[in-house]
Amino acid sequence: MAAAAQSAAQASTSAVAAGTDPAAVAVKHAATLDAARSTADLDAPGDNKGAVCPTDPQYVNERPTGLQPDTAAAWEEALSQAAAVGVTLCLEDGKRSRTQQQATYDDYVQQYGQTMADQYVLSPEKSAHVLGLAVDVQPLAGHNWLEQTAGSLGLCRTYDNETWHFEYDAIFATQGCPTRMAHPGA
Repeated sequence: MAAAAQSAAQASTSAVAAGTDPAAVAVKHAATLDAARSTADLDAPGDNKGAVCPTDPQYVNERPTGLQPDTAAAWEEALSQAAAVGVTLCLEDGKRSRTQQQATYDDYVQQYGQTMADQYVLSPEKSAHVLGLAVDVQPLAGHNWLEQTAGSLGLCRTYDNETWHFEYDAIFATQGCPTRMAHPGA
């Protein structure tokens, strides 16, 4: 745990030294999410099925159906760069409609209770998946590799408790990743 805190502190220090501030990037990302709410098709569903992930059959590999064009392009670039170094990325979950997001939230409430659901799933009104700006990446080696790109592809991990969840914003590629939140409901 101490190593992770030290690594986060070093990343924050490096970002500030490079002229960026992760907290400021988080504010800009929030503005991007707000802007997307007015243009995204909130009722368009994502793939929600997908083929089996070739390196780990417990996961699926959805098509990037419904992702915002820039998010889909960043995902395709991530796939290409990961493959070039022998890493497989699977899109476990991408775009969700409001109905899909609500069903996911309701399922978590039923399985784990309200408190846990609020730490892992956002309501449709707050979810970057509904906006087509989020991807859940599997397997472990895949999301670890993507996190190491430090936003250079426009994709950043946004929650401490969800190592698989990445959100897209063009500013990440130039300004680095935002300060992560503890969990989606934080």
